[in-house]
Amino acid sequence: MASSSKSSAGSASEKAPEGTEVMGAQVIAEALKKQGVEYMFGVVGIPIIEVAFAAQQSQIKYIGMRNEQAASYAASAIGYLTGKPAVCLTVSGPGLVHALGGMANAQVNKWPMIVLAGSSDQPLESMGAFQEFPQVEAARLYSKYAARISSLERVPFFVEKAIRSSIYSPSGVSYLDIPGDIVTSSINTNQVEQVKTLKEPPKPAASVESLGEFFNLLKRSQKPLVVVGKGCSYGFAEEQAKQFIEQFNLPFLATPMGKGTLDDRHPLSVGAARSTALQEADCIILLGARLNWMLHFGKQPRFNPNVKIIQIENDTIELHNNVQSELAIQADLKTVLKQVIEQLLLNENETKWKYDAATQWWSLLRKKLISNKQRSDVR
Repeated sequence: MASSSKSSAGSASEKAPEGTEVMGAQVIAEALKKQGVEYMFGVVGIPIIEVAFAAQQSQIKYIGMRNEQAASYAASAIGYLTGKPAVCLTVSGPGLVHALGGMANAQVNKWPMIVLAGSSDQPLESMGAFQEFPQVEAARLYSKYAARISSLERVPFFVEKAIRSSIYSPSGVSYLDIPGDIVTSSINTNQVEQVKTLKEPPKPAASVESLGEFFNLLKRSQKPLVVVGKGCSYGFAEEQAKQFIEQFNLPFLATPMGKGTLDDRHPLSVGAARSTALQEADCIILLGARLNWMLHFGKQPRFNPNVKIIQIENDTIELHNNVQSELAIQADLKTVLKQVIEQLLLNENETKWKYDAATQWWSLLRKKLISNKQRSDVR
């Protein structure tokens, strides 16, 4: 949809002056813009087309799609890549139903995303209005927060709460049901209950005790292994992970969605010896990786029954999941890795320590890497 499109939502690209009459669509768009929304994907229809027009006039980038399923997946991808939620805009009934797949994907992966769906006018609720559907109930299973906007005056409150719920740990999906009359009604801007711009989510750090235990477990390990997960990429901790792994000379492998955080061709990468590395390691450090099916749930026979797991995870529900971790640090991954690196620079004893490249563990991994490469080349 071209940004030059005209509508009754108004043509100004700046916030409406105080004391003027504006449409509900403009109130919604300005609330989204104030909270940092940059992208909106959708399939427009009456009445939410007015929200799309107003979003463009508020300098939100609107991308028109052919189907709500594609729109929801696109919005979820923006959340993963930027850490900020994009909006998926849908019509009522089947429009929302089509978006549920992308919502479920974002919610399971803990990616921030906002879904806005038009719905029946408030006076027509439960009367069999056009495409009327229990949308809040349908969305609740696939979201952290789901609500129906109750009044035009409180639109900024609902938008702020939806975005805050979406980006504060653990990230996920927020859904707002927008009655048609909220979109098309007008209001004096002085009557709108404004809220402050949302602050950045907190970045919790590891305790001094946790860092001490972290170093002790690592130093006592005979066969350490680092597993780089998608949380490392999502948390923009690529440089810190690379510096940590190289400083300690630790073997590492990446989960499928952790790939690209560090180069698979890195000399410390043992991805080509994945099975051996997981089965033999006596200490595994999970950097934003979950012990789900991709890592065989951390169970035998794929894992050493006596392995000690060090877990750095910002979502408490993932701590000790499937396997009891020896050390679980509930904190922001990038922040913790920065702490570890700073500790290395400050503490001479830590700086001198590095995992020996001449150990039997490294020898075993290198042999397996070579043999697997030879088998691959033959094929």
